[in-house]
Parts: sequence; C-alpha cells; structure tokens
Amino acid sequence: MKMKTSTSRKLRYGGMSVLLTALIIAVIIIVNVIFSALAQKFLWYGDLTPELLYTMSDEALAIIEKGDEEFGSQSPLERVDEIRAENKAYNEENGLTPDDEGYRDENLMINLIFCDDPDTVQSNVNQKYVYNNALELEEKYPDYIEVINYNIIRNPSAVARFKTNSLSKIYTTSVIIEFGTEFRVREIRSFYTFNETGDEEPWAYNGEKAFVSSILAVTRAESPIALFTVNHGESMVDKALEDTLWDAGYQVGYIDLEEQEIPDKCRLLVVIDPKEDFLVSNGLSDIDEIDKLDEFLDATNSLMVFMDPSTKKLDNFEEYLEEWGISFDRSNIGGDVSHLVMDKSQSLTSDGYTFFGEYAVGGVGAGLTKDMRSRPVPQSIAFSNVMSISYSDVYSPTRYTPEETSTEADDVAFDYGSYSQDGTYRNIYDVFVSSPSAEAYAGDALNPIEVATEAEPLKLMTVSVEDRTTQENNYSTISEASYVLACGSTEFVKSGFLQSNSYGNTDFLLTALRAIGREPVPVGLMFKPFADDTIDTVTTSEATQYTVVLAVVPMLVAAVTGAVIIIRRKHR
Repeated sequence: MKMKTSTSRKLRYGGMSVLLTALIIAVIIIVNVIFSALAQKFLWYGDLTPELLYTMSDEALAIIEKGDEEFGSQSPLERVDEIRAENKAYNEENGLTPDDEGYRDENLMINLIFCDDPDTVQSNVNQKYVYNNALELEEKYPDYIEVINYNIIRNPSAVARFKTNSLSKIYTTSVIIEFGTEFRVREIRSFYTFNETGDEEPWAYNGEKAFVSSILAVTRAESPIALFTVNHGESMVDKALEDTLWDAGYQVGYIDLEEQEIPDKCRLLVVIDPKEDFLVSNGLSDIDEIDKLDEFLDATNSLMVFMDPSTKKLDNFEEYLEEWGISFDRSNIGGDVSHLVMDKSQSLTSDGYTFFGEYAVGGVGAGLTKDMRSRPVPQSIAFSNVMSISYSDVYSPTRYTPEETSTEADDVAFDYGSYSQDGTYRNIYDVFVSSPSAEAYAGDALNPIEVATEAEPLKLMTVSVEDRTTQENNYSTISEASYVLACGSTEFVKSGFLQSNSYGNTDFLLTALRAIGREPVPVGLMFKPFADDTIDTVTTSEATQYTVVLAVVPMLVAAVTGAVIIIRRKHR
C-alpha cells in the first residue's frame, strides 16, 4: 500500500513538473511573439533584406504613377505625357521633322544617368544599390524612364551641360536625373544616411526618396528656391537639412541680404542660429535687411526660423518676429537669459532637456501635422535644448470653440493669437507643445521660471499666418498666405534627429513644406536601416518602468509558483 501511494505521488509531481515546463515554454513563446510584433511596429531592429537589395516600395511607385493625390498635383508620368503632347503639337504647327533644327523631342524620357560603365558601377557596393533601383524603375516604366551610362573619364564632355559653373564638379559616382532642360545632380552620399558623428560608413539606404524627390523636381513646371541666410554669424547648415529641402523639390542656396536681392523664384528663406542682428536703415546706411524680409513675406512667401537659446536677443530681428506674434521667452537676469524647457516625463536623457514634444490640436498648426497624427501610431517628434515661445503682446489671446453641429475630428476647442491693424490680419498657432509636467529654467536658477499645465503647456514651435485674398480677372478670388514657422532650438534640424527613423522630425519638415511651400512633397518614404540594435524611442521614465517590470515580474512569478508547489506538497 505504501508503494502505491509513493508511486501515485511521484506521478502527480512528475505531471506537475511537465505541466509547469510546458507552461513556461508557452509563456516564452508568447513573449517572443509579442516582442517581435512590437519590434516590427516600432522599428526596434534593422530592416535588412537577405541579398542586400532594396527594391522600390509601393508608396514610392504610387507617387511616380499617380502623383500626390492629396495635394492634387500631376504625376511625373502625366507630366511627361503632357510635354510630349506639347512638343508634338509644336512640331506639327511648324512643319518640323526630326532632322530639322528646332525640332522638339516627342519621345522625351526621364533619364537616370550614371557616370561610369555598368560593370564598374555594379562592382561598387554603394553604387550597386542605387543602380539596381534605377534599373528597376526602367523596367517598370520603359516608356518613360531610361538608364544611361557615360564613362566621364574617357568622355568628360558627355556631362558638360550639367555643370552650372566653372566650379561645378561631377564625379564618377554622381547620379544625374534629367528631363528636358531640367536636371538634378546628386552625389552618392545623398542616397544614404550617415551618422551625425561624421562616420563615412552609411547606416541606412535612402535611395527611393532620393529618386522620387528628384523625379518630382525635374518634371515639375517650376522648381522653387529655398535660401539660407548668411553673414549674421549663422552656424554651418547641417547637410541633413539641405538634403531634406532637396528632397522637398527645392533648389537650395545661400543669400547675404546685405549684398543681394531675394530672387523672384525664391519661396522660402531659412534663418538658422543667427548670432548677429539684421541690419536696418539708420541714417548712415540705407541697407535694410528687415525691409527685404518684409517685402518677401508680403509676396506670399515663407520664412523658417530656428534660434539657439544661448544667443542673446537680436533686437531688430526679434522685434520683427514679434510683429508675427513670435516672442522667444527670456528673463532679464544679468542680461537676457533664455527659458530652457525641461520635461523629465518625456525625456530621452537623464537631464530632461532632450524630450518628445506633443502635437498641438486645432488650428493651422495642427493642420500641418494632421496626416502624421492620423497614423495608427503617430511619430515621435524630438526636441533638444529648446527655448519656449510666447505670443507677443500685440496679439490678442483668442479662443476658438467649435459649434455643436461640427463633425470634423480635428475641430476642437483651442487657443491662438490674433492681430488686425491697417488691413493686416495675422494669426499665430501652436504646432508642438510640451507635456503638462514640463518646466522652464532660466540660467542657473534653482526654481522653474515657467511651469506647464494641462490647459497651458509650454510652446515649442509655432506657425504664424497672414491670409490674403486677391482678385483675378475681375471675376475670381484667390486665397493666399504667408507663413513664419519658429522654433527656439537649432538641434531640431540636425542630423541626429533628421537621420533617424525613430523620430518624425524629417517627415514633419516635409509635411510643413508641403503646406507653406504649396509644392508636392514625397512624405512617408522611410530610410532602410542596414542594422540598428539600439532602442531610441523609449523615454527615460518608460525605460525605468520597463526595467522594474522585467526585474520584478519574473521574480514574482517564480516566487508565487514556488509557494504554490510548497503549499500543495505540505497538504498532500
């Protein structure tokens, strides 16, 4: 009898052990599946295809075929057909044949030109990815896109027409996108994304965005110009920001407002980190850079301003910005000291000065981010070393409350600033704000000088709008606007944030350029990382929570399981 009891107990314990082992294995499998799903959703791994070949995505091909449907622009293929039809009509009207002088090409193609022989291009690992994408586009659209190879070592004159001046350089690694008289010369670096440390090794492939943006640019009827201001002590413009503007279809350049006039085709001026004030006429000189800015914005153009919090107040320039409702927050503590925003609840660093901002809702500012916010998981927007902004005193605080009959999802109550005087109507809106737990500090002060609340978060980025309605042909009216986008940080547009798929800073700039530049912009085409084993989308507080949970939960599970087993054994 004792033998049977002992055997029965062994069977029961053995069965419990098997069940517990199976349960633990099941839990591990479930956790692995959940983590894999999260890794895929939040890009916690590098997306590397087995053969290291990156094909064009459906989103990229849709832009080439259909254009930007939301923006209502022609697709590149439609533009090619239109130009071909115009050329054919011109030839027929003037009785021209292909052998005649002045004949216009009726089979105009989008040419993707490589500056070396195919076998040489294919043997270089970085060029190979780009070349394969070009061949893929040629195969997909053989009636519209053609890949051409020139050996510019043997025949340098083949690309002479693409040199804009005597200093222009075209290398064997250059890629030229050409359509008719329009072209873009892109260096091989622009097809990749590099670390902000200056590493020469790329960490991600960015080819489809480079191709799509260039094809959009050369097939567009008119390419706008974006100019960075110089001669005010501005720091060197980050290459990542230049590339973003090129990707948005702008021709990028620089301008000294003291010496130069703003070109008619310029749509956007960008002021980054000025250290010296803008000139105004003072009786000794009639040069007035502020007047040039004002005339430029009067012509329904746009301005972007990114200020460094460490810069002392620039009286002339900031007084002009206040006319647009923008007042960078400073305190007079032995001089003008910036209000630096700290938000430890959303922080990416231990000091709390690098953090995720929150999307504003309502108004034009929210309109700039509507597409980004409508995604299943809105992208995180990173800020670092940022000075808060207030609406200037000449703007009246205004509260918009939607009517009860409104059905728009974004039609919510919000605050903005309004200004009206002498026929000028301007409004200023929040674009990004802090969380309600943020604080702002001035200098070495131990206590915060500003404290955010749920109703009044700190403003991180604003957009000012001056709407105009003009009459055309005495019949129709056209609504146009000028925009001034302002941020109290220069870190926002540096490589660390623009070249990371973890943050939405680049997509925001492209989306904003779509609105304020009135140009079709390819938004949402992501980098393709080679390998990335870092998780940089987690805030400090979230990381602490995960650490506690992962440390405590397994211990509790083990303790509870052990206790259950011991208790059951004692009562048998």
